[in-house]
Amino acid sequence: MSVAISAFGIVASLPAPARHGDVLRKLWDFNQTVVVGEDRQGFLTNTGRYVNRRDAAAIALAARQVDKLISAPDLYSEDLW
Repeated sequence: MSVAISAFGIVASLPAPARHGDVLRKLWDFNQTVVVGEDRQGFLTNTGRYVNRRDAAAIALAARQVDKLISAPDLYSEDLW
């Protein structure tokens, strides 16, 4: 998985070990737009599908990518790397 932000009809993502804040800074550098809302933060799966934090948590737990979640029921990059 990689961190992703879904906003303005696009999904922006950076590979591990990037955090959501890194993606937000890149978006700011690109168009000086602030993206707000936890609901816009998620992950890209290995197939390139965007999923929200809660769905990503279920996927990561089922795939045994993580044993537990820091802030259940949502997945955070800190859970992965």
